[in-house]
Amino acid sequence: MSKQAANEPWAAWAESMQKMMSNPAALNPFAGMMGLPGMPGMPGASAAGGAFDPQQFMKAIDPAEIERRIQDLRAVEAWMKLALSGVEVSIRTMEMQRDAYASFNKMSESASKTMNDSAEAAVAAVRGTRTVKRAARGTASKR
Repeated sequence: MSKQAANEPWAAWAESMQKMMSNPAALNPFAGMMGLPGMPGMPGASAAGGAFDPQQFMKAIDPAEIERRIQDLRAVEAWMKLALSGVEVSIRTMEMQRDAYASFNKMSESASKTMNDSAEAAVAAVRGTRTVKRAARGTASKR
């Protein structure tokens, strides 16, 4: 079975869902009745420009048709919930990345400050040692 053949049922389903979701009248089984505008080919719509058609009306209230539409909408709902959970996970991941980056920046700044303070202390210690040695030399030479 080719990849395209394996995806054909999903492609047909996706196309029908896209058509249904692109026109709100497609979701209403009573659209097109009693002069209301409807989608051609949908229940209640006829070639006479929206005139009442009893056969289409009976098809629209057919329990099997209603059940099929409910199942289609439940499938769309499940897909949307899955997509939503994927978006939520992406948001949480990016928030964790942002927080980790902020922590690394703070650690880097802290380490840099500590290194600078240590270097300054070392320089001060060396200068202090030289001062002490000079003072010691000065005291020794006065004796």
